[in-house]
Amino acid sequence: MDLDRACRAAGIGVVNVSAHDGRPRVHRAVPSLSTRLVVGLGAPITVHYDGQTRCSPAVTTGLMRPGVATPSMTLRAHQPIAYVELAPSTLRRLTGVPLSEFDAGGVSADATLPWIDTLAEELVDHPGGDRERLLRVRLLEQLSRADYRTESEDALRALHLIGAGAGTVPVAELARAAHLSPRRLRFLMRQSLGITPKFASRVARLASAVRRARAGADSWTQVAAESGYHDHSHLVHDFHDLMHTTPTAWLAEEGRNLQGRRLPAP
Repeated sequence: MDLDRACRAAGIGVVNVSAHDGRPRVHRAVPSLSTRLVVGLGAPITVHYDGQTRCSPAVTTGLMRPGVATPSMTLRAHQPIAYVELAPSTLRRLTGVPLSEFDAGGVSADATLPWIDTLAEELVDHPGGDRERLLRVRLLEQLSRADYRTESEDALRALHLIGAGAGTVPVAELARAAHLSPRRLRFLMRQSLGITPKFASRVARLASAVRRARAGADSWTQVAAESGYHDHSHLVHDFHDLMHTTPTAWLAEEGRNLQGRRLPAP
């Protein structure tokens, strides 16, 4: 099995090591049902979340929580940052910490991953082009040593179905797939993951809308209709509630990363 396939099978998604080129700027995270490991190479990273700002060499982040917008991070010029997208069950295995104890603002990785400092030093010592492969290899090695610990299989299966359905699968259908009552499923997800099926569906729906906007669309009205929103105002409400911004303001922030693509009209 090649490295990329092995990573996908292990729940390791996007792996990227890059450095911002230009003035310092704030990068807003997009809502997601995945978890993350973010490592600053050579300097700590600055994370803004829930009205607080803190610096840490590396953070492990969990799922979003109701009432709190996505975190953001200050990108400094020429500061390499390693970013890894992890399936929730993969973060649980790596850290041994219940997912309900993580939120999207994260915790310092050195508190949950005793090997993270060694990994960061190794990444710094390797050429830029080798870092992503090395990061994948080391994560697979750590997973091979980890005890198999997971949350409720029913909760994780429901979370997967929510993501696969882009947040449009009704809770009753999710419960039937798990052979549970909707009430029991809500309890299991809140206990194991810290969120309910309804909130996870909101996150997945907005994530789907952002992906559609990035891929190109004629208008935000089209994005809203294709992403399962009642109307454009419903989409704007979720942007404000989950990201503390508007679709138009988000485009202005991310425009430099979307050059050459057809962007939605207001």
